[in-house]
Amino acid sequence: MKTFIISMLASYFAVHVTAFTPLALGGEKISKGRSMNGIISTQTVTPTSHMSSFDDDFLQETPDQTRERIQDLVDENPVLLFMKGSKIFPQCGFSSTAVQILNTFGIEFQSVDVLADESIRQGVKEFSQWPTIPQLYVCGEFIGGSDIMIEMYQSGELGEMIEKAKADMI
Repeated sequence: MKTFIISMLASYFAVHVTAFTPLALGGEKISKGRSMNGIISTQTVTPTSHMSSFDDDFLQETPDQTRERIQDLVDENPVLLFMKGSKIFPQCGFSSTAVQILNTFGIEFQSVDVLADESIRQGVKEFSQWPTIPQLYVCGEFIGGSDIMIEMYQSGELGEMIEKAKADMI
């Protein structure tokens, strides 16, 4: 069976040919292929524009734009945790500890996966002037990482802040 599948794939790639001329220079894409019944078909696509949104996808965010995006997240979410992974699937022990602490309060909180966005990962460290992840913000105020959260949880201080955030949500 493996041999048959490999043979079919090899046959497909042997008869399917795509030729390109540079699209940026106004060229065309010409695709030729042979269907299962042996008929050769050709399709030509002419670009409508020399520039595409493809270039826009790779523009880097400036540090100021990242800072503004982080500030917006902090302002819009009463309880916000920048972490590695998600609150459903933390990707490090410290982030897992932070999520477990917040879950004890039964509060809705927003999490941001810094592993999914390098700009945020580095930018949040500069924003808070704190070198490690996770980072907790409550009512727009930077609280700290999981070690600070543990201390504040044990002293009851974090519970008081979370109750204030709950009141602000209503």
